[in-house]
Amino acid sequence: MEVTNSATIEDPMEASITRMFEWMFYTPVLSYQVIPGVLMGILVARFQVIDHPKRYQKTLLTVGIGGLFLSTVGGIPMALMSSLFWPSYSDVLEATAKSLHTITGYAGGVGWTALIGLLAIKVEGKRYPFTKAIVALGQRSLSFYLFQSVLFVFILAPYAGGLGGHINQLWSDFIAVFVWFVSVMVAHYMHQNSIRGPFETFLRKKSAIK
Repeated sequence: MEVTNSATIEDPMEASITRMFEWMFYTPVLSYQVIPGVLMGILVARFQVIDHPKRYQKTLLTVGIGGLFLSTVGGIPMALMSSLFWPSYSDVLEATAKSLHTITGYAGGVGWTALIGLLAIKVEGKRYPFTKAIVALGQRSLSFYLFQSVLFVFILAPYAGGLGGHINQLWSDFIAVFVWFVSVMVAHYMHQNSIRGPFETFLRKKSAIK
């Protein structure tokens, strides 16, 4: 039986209404996938680990290597199932693989964050054009989060570009990188022309009114 959800519905209004009901169910059920990451981010910010990476250089290296190793190992079962190299498995094994993929994914996120902190040490004081563009993107993170969401809808949604139902994982990865690269270039252009992120500006104005 074909599974129907908001990502497969061709009518945009019907898809939007369906998605609202999906969010009501999935938000509390899948909160375990979000809350630990938020708490980790709060701890990293509180101890200013990334703000002062030189102080924690050895720790960042250890966490970076260890986190990416755990994430890679934890994602192998799910990767084998998704790529059909492991075609026969029970529902219990599938659920276990998904949970392992999610849990070790946090280790991967922490690992990449640690490596980015180490990279910041290497480029400190150097003003490469691409690093300027990355900074510009970070300064407009909310605006470009929404910008990327719109681009993905235009490219992938069945009521727009419609590619989502016709491409494999590799092509979806290429599209994700392409959208990110476009975001970096647009952010760099905005920085060069002193254009602030529209949604950041909107939030500042709202905060000033309060």
